[in-house]
Amino acid sequence: MQVWKIAITSPTGTFDATLNIDAECSPLVGEMRAKNGSGPMNDLKLNSDTIEWATKIERPMPMKLAFKGKHDVQEMSGTVKFGIFASGTFSGVLA
Repeated sequence: MQVWKIAITSPTGTFDATLNIDAECSPLVGEMRAKNGSGPMNDLKLNSDTIEWATKIERPMPMKLAFKGKHDVQEMSGTVKFGIFASGTFSGVLA
């Protein structure tokens, strides 16, 4: 199990989340946890240097978050699309 601590920067501020990724499963299984709840990492793709996933949130309003980025052994970073409204960035480290 890989545990990543990430910071997501949105137009309304920065918030922290934890990613729990089981890279041994096929298909990959992951969960994203933040202060307002948790949910599955849908459409999770983890390649040698890229990562993608989507998750749904309910607060502050229901929307889908789509993440796309790069990773190495210890760090990851990329962009996140907040529904149809806005975009931001994320970065994180392996915990």
